[in-house]
Amino acid sequence: MALSNNRSHRIITFCALYFAQGIPWGFMLLTLPSYLIDKYGDHFGDDEIGRLKAIILIPWSFKLIWAPIMDSFTIRSMGRRRAWIIGAELMMALTLLGLIGLGDLSDQLTALLYMYFLHNCFASLQDVCTDAMAVDLLPANEQGQMNGMMWGSKLVGKAGGAWALSYVINWGGIEACVAVQIALLVIVMAVPLIILERPGERRLPWSAGEPQGTHLAGSRDPVITLTETLRAIGLPTLSIFIVFTLVKLFGTGINEVVVNTLYIKQLGWSDIEFTTASGLYTLGLVIAGAFVGGMFADRYGRRLVLCIGYGGFSAVAIVFALCPHLWGERWFTLSYVLSYEMLSAVGSVGFLSMAMRISWSTAAATVFTVYMTLSNVSHVVGNWLAGPVRSVTSDYAASIGLAGTEAELYSYQLTIGFAGLISLPALLLLLRVRTAEVDAAKAGQADAGFETNPGEMVDVDPPRDHDHDDGETGSTR
Repeated sequence: MALSNNRSHRIITFCALYFAQGIPWGFMLLTLPSYLIDKYGDHFGDDEIGRLKAIILIPWSFKLIWAPIMDSFTIRSMGRRRAWIIGAELMMALTLLGLIGLGDLSDQLTALLYMYFLHNCFASLQDVCTDAMAVDLLPANEQGQMNGMMWGSKLVGKAGGAWALSYVINWGGIEACVAVQIALLVIVMAVPLIILERPGERRLPWSAGEPQGTHLAGSRDPVITLTETLRAIGLPTLSIFIVFTLVKLFGTGINEVVVNTLYIKQLGWSDIEFTTASGLYTLGLVIAGAFVGGMFADRYGRRLVLCIGYGGFSAVAIVFALCPHLWGERWFTLSYVLSYEMLSAVGSVGFLSMAMRISWSTAAATVFTVYMTLSNVSHVVGNWLAGPVRSVTSDYAASIGLAGTEAELYSYQLTIGFAGLISLPALLLLLRVRTAEVDAAKAGQADAGFETNPGEMVDVDPPRDHDHDDGETGSTR
């Protein structure tokens, strides 16, 4: 059972690993914050919830550290990435144990922040290992659809973590939630234990087997990895895409924090109602969005999918902000949650597919990780901005004579509208992202005689006629 020669094994493995990321993601982003707002509302407002959500994402900036280490050192006889993935999964399960025994959560924000931080250090390691293995092993003609499946699997895990665990935490407390998550992570860890990267490799360090593939050494000079990464991101297309990556999630990060507090504190939703809406009810839509987004990325171009996802989010956020008279209607507020979750899924799939498509050089996995890291930085900044933006809009509401609930609702209206508006300018940067430029750089690398390890290259096949990301017609480049 190996990934390199079996598509079904690739689907099972990558989807299982992304599902494992989604479970604690949903619990930490939705279930626990909603529970704290509902049960301890006097202690947790926009600033506290924003910090709690942002702290989840800060360790994901460590991916810039994990990637060159992982690219440089490994147990090569077990595959280039699999040993790292198994270790990260094990530590993800163990660090969840730190959430047991916290007692009254109303005065445990600092402890929660520390445990969030520690767990997500290893979650980020698992993520970068999984992405690197996908870069190594996915053919170019599978990237869009597989990214849709992977992201859809993460959203299934997130929905389960948000919805199912909201019932678990209200029934058995945080200890019960931890037990369920550890059990699921252990089950998922069995997948990379069973399925190898390439036939003939070792299942465990003491098993029979030998290194396979083109890059057989167990270590590589980190300076070479860094040099190749800098050479790759110096390409204008990659530089522009990095700027886009840094700003693309400001709006969605603000939105997810303020919608959480708006619905529970101002609109009267319970924590279970909110997590059911953002978890269970959105499940079918986000899966459909991820899968359709992946297929559209392969067929019509990644840039179009990015614009549909993030541009669509901007549109629905602005419409929601302009219609506060409908916020008391459950169908309208529920529709907004369903819409922005689905459109965010579409945008995420387009982003993943584009990032994988334009990662190149013999350190392609590290280049891809740069995008993933900066995307999380963008998300962190968005979460952190929620509190300050709400403070500014609250002061403005007071300055024009509003008070009480009316001032609060107007502040939320301005904040959500702002979140929608600031997401639009970033899309203009995509006009300068051209995959043909990356293809030319790869060809130049081969002609110049640089070391090329096909397993590390993202685009191992020549560009397809349907790959229109740079706006050209379907001629072979």
